[in-house]
Amino acid sequence: MIKKQISFLFLAILLQALFFIYPLSGNSGVLFNLFLFCPLPLYFLGILYGVRYVIFASIPAILIIYTYGFNIAVAYALLFAAPAIYLSYFIGLNKMSGSGNKEILWYPLSLIFSKIIMLSLILSIVGILFLGTNIVDYNNTISAIYSDVYQIRPDLEQTIQLNNIALMSASLPSIIVAFWIIIFLANLWIATKITKKIDYNARSWDGFDEISLHKNYIYLLTVLLVLAFTAQGIIKVMSITGATAILIGYSINGLSVLHNVTKSLNLRPLLLTTLYILVLLFVPLIIPVTILGIMDYKNNLRNKIKSRR
Repeated sequence: MIKKQISFLFLAILLQALFFIYPLSGNSGVLFNLFLFCPLPLYFLGILYGVRYVIFASIPAILIIYTYGFNIAVAYALLFAAPAIYLSYFIGLNKMSGSGNKEILWYPLSLIFSKIIMLSLILSIVGILFLGTNIVDYNNTISAIYSDVYQIRPDLEQTIQLNNIALMSASLPSIIVAFWIIIFLANLWIATKITKKIDYNARSWDGFDEISLHKNYIYLLTVLLVLAFTAQGIIKVMSITGATAILIGYSINGLSVLHNVTKSLNLRPLLLTTLYILVLLFVPLIIPVTILGIMDYKNNLRNKIKSRR
């Protein structure tokens, strides 16, 4: 058993370092997307063996990445290692039910989902302040970042044009926060599927149809939207980013509601597949889904819809 744990530990160390370092070496193409799976080995260890193994794997990986530069190692620690350690702690929380079956009760997925939204928001705001504490410095840093990106990925220069730095500065953090939310959620889902194949007693994915945001998020969204329209400078950028993070959370919440209320329908697979295709082809269609998620801010919309059938 110990040999198996050590083998997975070394594999996780090598994979996360490889996934993070490969794009930094100037490689482009399909393998550049390995960067998206940086948290996966850490989630895998956290679900199978607990948060301690995530810490054991993170430290050597940070040291390996440190050979590419101190700032790069710090970026990995803050953007991937620390969030994975934090989330793995909650992923592994469980208790035994009081019934005779002694069923394992895991920390609710909805609460983990809410933490992912908030964690992504915090990381994005910290990133904004790191780039500049005022809008002038922030805009200048954004311009420099795009110039560096062109050196690594020259193919993006035709796609991304710096003809409107104000728009780019406001939209980039929102894109990044969406990126973190999707990365954290997708890697968690993949990790639960893999670990379940290895260990039947490992934590499973509770069910997408029961995901919901915490009730208090609606108040935070209201404040952020007000600031997004009234504030100026760096506060406006942070407010737009925060509102985007929570709206993405409510979009996922809305999709969860649709998954739940269509359970009894024979055409459910067709309806959901059509919905996802339409959203991918015409992104504004996600707006009604987001509104549906906001309507579920009290976490009781599923039962209301079912009771009216």
